[in-house]
Amino acid sequence: MKPLSTVLTITSLVAGLTAAAPPPAPDASVQAAAGYAACWTKYSGGQATDSRGNSSVDAGELTYDDATSLDQALLHAVQSWSLGTVRIRKDDATSYADVEFKDTNRTDGQWRDLYGYWEHGPGTDVIWLNLANLTTDEARRKTAAHELGHALGFCHKDPSGYPTLMAPHTGDMASAPTARDKKNYTLLWG
Repeated sequence: MKPLSTVLTITSLVAGLTAAAPPPAPDASVQAAAGYAACWTKYSGGQATDSRGNSSVDAGELTYDDATSLDQALLHAVQSWSLGTVRIRKDDATSYADVEFKDTNRTDGQWRDLYGYWEHGPGTDVIWLNLANLTTDEARRKTAAHELGHALGFCHKDPSGYPTLMAPHTGDMASAPTARDKKNYTLLWG
């Protein structure tokens, strides 16, 4: 299971929508990393930059299997990240899925506050969408697109630096990749 750095929480959503204290500045040491966009290390589990190696992409393609009931959110995510370089397509009889979109509906233990997360590991990776907490179409679309961003190798970004889909809290997220997210995509994938 992915560390909590790639999860979205209800608590975080509430914090993102209230007049809470501003978030801490991003770790300046990651700004020096060459090439790829820096992560907000506080929310990226120590990952310093966006990473092709920490993605579900295989040979320039990301195939997915649809085992979610949130078809519109999945479609939004795929359309949002279909930016040209990485081909994103549904798997078929001639391919294995690189990532599978799956539903869960739980509020126990660590699931209590989770909206979704990307689980990276051997074999097919999984994007979990938690129906118990995804109660609006907007939250479903943002969460599916955000988690697909992780599957493409993108880490959390500091939303005080620029608007981004890859903000760690749903309340701070753009609904689709912003101009800066698209620039980060070009830096990572060409």
